[in-house]
Amino acid sequence: MSYGQGGPQWVPGGSNTPDWSALAADAERNRSRKRGWVVVGSALAAAAVGTVVALAIVNQGGDGGSSASDGQNTELPDEPTGTASDDASFDETTLPPLPQPREFISDADKDIAPFEADSFFGGAMEIEGRSYAQVASDATEGCAGAVSDELAAVLTEHGCASLLRATYTADGVAVTVGVAQFPTEEDAAAARESAAGNLQALVGGDAPSFCQRGGCRTTNNQVGRYAYFTIAGNSDGSPDSGDGTPAQQAARDGNDHAFSRIIQRGEAQASASASAIVEDRNNG
Repeated sequence: MSYGQGGPQWVPGGSNTPDWSALAADAERNRSRKRGWVVVGSALAAAAVGTVVALAIVNQGGDGGSSASDGQNTELPDEPTGTASDDASFDETTLPPLPQPREFISDADKDIAPFEADSFFGGAMEIEGRSYAQVASDATEGCAGAVSDELAAVLTEHGCASLLRATYTADGVAVTVGVAQFPTEEDAAAARESAAGNLQALVGGDAPSFCQRGGCRTTNNQVGRYAYFTIAGNSDGSPDSGDGTPAQQAARDGNDHAFSRIIQRGEAQASASASAIVEDRNNG
């Protein structure tokens, strides 16, 4: 029986006691040989790994700085050498104050749009959902022929140049709206303050005969160089009385409509003037 590879043999008939010293020496030689092979193998493995890494480094350094991940050039861009430019500067652009609508309806030198019944009144009247059809319109030079004698005297005294009228109808009522143009705002204010008598109802054609026997509702007011008046009554000519009647409401609606149309006149001229200012500035 063997006690180790390459070790001494136990021979039958010899001593039954193994040579422990020899066996120990033999085992130590075997362990020494094994340690030697492990060291040599480790050295060879380390050398192989080192060679692979070295080859990888050489190959990587020779491909123009490419990345192993995507093959794209990863060289960093040069640092910028320029300096930031100064902020762009522009010539200062200013416009004069835009004209206001009130300027035009108060100044005869600016208020130069045609003052004509058809364009001024603009058709139907609608106030807060109440609709009235326009059924007649006219213009009176000098103003006296469209008002009562008392009011004619006042308008003439303060230089009324022209008076426009339009009649509107709705649901059994009719109202005539009159707008008088004066040379200045002061003239219009004075005429309104001294107003006596009334606007004459514009009848005939599609307009019913109303306010011919009295019992009508009237208003008078003023804005800019315009004074405006209304007279309203029942379409069948019957006198109106009491509070909150349709005729009374029609007189108030006519008053609001006249004011609105005068303001729109100022707005239209102010807008045209502003556009001209901007266009002139752009062309300059």
